[in-house]
Amino acid sequence: MATPRVPAITIDSRTLPTHNRNIFILDAFDKLQLGGILELPEESDPRALRNEFLQHRPGRFSWDARNLGSGRWTIRIERIDDQADVATFLSHCTPFANARAATVRALAATATERQYRQNESVFDEGEMWPYLAFVRTGKVVLTLLSPDGKTHSLGERLAHDPLNETGSFDGGGATTRAEALTDCSLVLLPQDPVLHACRNDPELAIGFLTDASQARRRSIDTIADLAFAHVLQRVAKFLLSYAPATTGMARGLSGIEDLAQSQIAAAAGTVRDMAARALTRLKNAGAVELDRGRVRALDRVRLEAFAYNVQAPPV
Repeated sequence: MATPRVPAITIDSRTLPTHNRNIFILDAFDKLQLGGILELPEESDPRALRNEFLQHRPGRFSWDARNLGSGRWTIRIERIDDQADVATFLSHCTPFANARAATVRALAATATERQYRQNESVFDEGEMWPYLAFVRTGKVVLTLLSPDGKTHSLGERLAHDPLNETGSFDGGGATTRAEALTDCSLVLLPQDPVLHACRNDPELAIGFLTDASQARRRSIDTIADLAFAHVLQRVAKFLLSYAPATTGMARGLSGIEDLAQSQIAAAAGTVRDMAARALTRLKNAGAVELDRGRVRALDRVRLEAFAYNVQAPPV
C-alpha cells in the first residue's frame, strides 16, 4: 500500500553555502519520517544533486524535478521505503503521484520486473517494444545512431524515470535506443493496461501529460545546447552532473570513473577526439583531474565557469 502523502518541508537551497550545501540537504532528508517530503527551489538543472542522492541514499528517495522555465526549478524529494512492493514503487513515479490507489494496484498486478546487465540493450530505435517501463534501480542511457555510425546520447534515465513513453502512447516504434548504463532493474507495464487506466483515471492521464511536457523541455534544452553551445561548454555541463557541491577539487560522484571518453563525447553530442581535446583543456585549467583519460576529480566552480561562460573560446 502506498505511503500517505504529508505536507512538504521547504528549504531555499539557493541560500545555502556551496561548500556544505548538499550535506545540509542530505541531513534534512535524513530527519524526515517515511513519506516526508523536502521541497527545494533551484535556479539550474539539479542533476548533480540527484546523482549525489543516488550515491549516498540509493533506493530511499523519490525524485520529482520540474523545470518551470526562465531558470526556475522546483524539486520534491520524498523519503520512501526501499523494500516497497511494486504498487508503492509505482505510486512514487511522477505520473502516478495523484492517481487513484485502485488504479495503481491494478497496474501493479500486470507488472513484471526484469534485471539488465551493464551495456545490455533494453530496446532498439524503431523497435515495437510492448512495454512502458520505469527504472527501479541503476541507470539507463538513451541514444540515437546517426547515418554515419556515430552514437549520440540523449540523456540518462534513473530510478523512477519512465522508458518508451512515446511508443506506448502513439503506437509507434521506440524513438531511441535504450541501454543499461549500469546493472539495473526495470518494472515493465504492458501498454494496453496503461492506456485503459489513463482512459479511466484522469489524474493518471494528467500525470503522463505533465511528465511528457517536462521531457519536451529537456529535449529543447538539449537541442539548444547542440545548436548554440560549443563542445567545451557541453562537456563541462555534462561533467557538472557528477561534481559534488564542494569548493576546490573533489572526487567525482559515483559513476564518473566508469565513463569512457567516447561516452562523454556521446553525451556532449560530439566525437571522441573533440571530447578528448575539451577534457585536456579542462584539465589544464584545473577544472578536472584525469587518470589515464578517465575523469577522477572535478572542481565545480571552475567547471561552471566553462559551462556557462558563452564567451569561452572553442577547442
